[in-house]
Amino acid sequence: QVNYTILADVCNLWRNYVDIQDSWDSVLSILDWFSENQDILQPAAGPGHWNDPDMLIIGNFGLSYEQSRSQMALWTVMAAPLLMSTDLRAISPSAKEILQNPLMIQINQDPLGIQGRRIVKEKYHIEVFLRPLSQAASALVFFSRRTDMPFHYTTSLAKLHFPEDAIYEVQDVYSGKIISGLKTSDSFSVVINPSGVVMWYLYPTALRAQ
Repeated sequence: QVNYTILADVCNLWRNYVDIQDSWDSVLSILDWFSENQDILQPAAGPGHWNDPDMLIIGNFGLSYEQSRSQMALWTVMAAPLLMSTDLRAISPSAKEILQNPLMIQINQDPLGIQGRRIVKEKYHIEVFLRPLSQAASALVFFSRRTDMPFHYTTSLAKLHFPEDAIYEVQDVYSGKIISGLKTSDSFSVVINPSGVVMWYLYPTALRAQ
């Protein structure tokens, strides 16, 4: 059993699990281990002391475009150190765009340093991850493990346990699209590609009473 209190006092980051391989199966196995152990791992992370799920393999050979976007979003929501492993002399424009997404990097480096958690695991292979951010903002990742077709996932912020008295502005981290005036009780749908993600940056703009 690891004593994470001592570990956080003496280490800036630590690898918890097996070495990542250049494959989607490897990414999923690490994500599963982190999610299954999040009650122990999440409290140990914070500014100056981080759980490290190993390097980003975006730009190598094992991931599709959607899977690359997924690893970036999931590692960001887990407050992982973002260490690249690709040859930057030969990186593709699409991989470079994923790795240099400014809002993604801002979320990853949020000063609160809180590690996100998986908060929903649906039987039809959709998962939702939440990371609290500074200034009452949040990052949500809607992740599809499906391999068949894009999936229309419908939920509300209320179902995801957001406070009832706020109205949110939402920015899609990858597309940049803005959704204004989203109430906690409003139902919404996101279309998630197979092995893909939709990632939102949310911040409250007003209390409903105002």
